[in-house]
Amino acid sequence: MPQTRAVMPSKFLPLADELLEATGVPDYSSLISVLLSRYGRHLLNTWEIANCPGPIAPTSTPPQPTAPETFTPMEF
Repeated sequence: MPQTRAVMPSKFLPLADELLEATGVPDYSSLISVLLSRYGRHLLNTWEIANCPGPIAPTSTPPQPTAPETFTPMEF
């Protein structure tokens, strides 16, 4: 599987460290993977750009509300 290196600004390290401790994820790379896998689709579906020059037509119908997911710990 191809890999890509990501650089995190130091101002986010305290929050990342809290997330590592709270989730039990062993490292920053795994944390980014967890965040993308759990919240990436939500971000795509809810992203709005402020001060946009004009309305942007949605590419698909908005997702219908569903019951909240239950957290399932991942093993690393």
